Amino acid sequence: MEPRSNLRVPVDYEASFTSDGVKGTGLLRNLTIGGSEIESDVPLAVGTSLCLRIKTSGARPPIVIALGIVRWKQDNRYGVEFIRFEGAAKRQLEDMLNQRDGSSSD
Repeated sequence: MEPRSNLRVPVDYEASFTSDGVKGTGLLRNLTIGGSEIESDVPLAVGTSLCLRIKTSGARPPIVIALGIVRWKQDNRYGVEFIRFEGAAKRQLEDMLNQRDGSSSD
């Protein structure tokens, strides 16, 4: 695993994902604008492409990552890089992360 330039925000969000014939669910443990760590009992190989739906807290609609790629795995934890967002999902994720990040330093 390499150091990340984006602030990781600890979360506990449910997520569902699909990939070439595989469907699964998991829990997001941290989140950045560029990716996430997901914990799931569904085995995924490094390099797997997937579509990810993140169920956020409150009444917000799910955030849909149209294309994510598994970059690393350790036991039942996977690092997923976000490649392509659906609709306004990137802006929605940015807004959510800004609200959860209590710091105002840039």
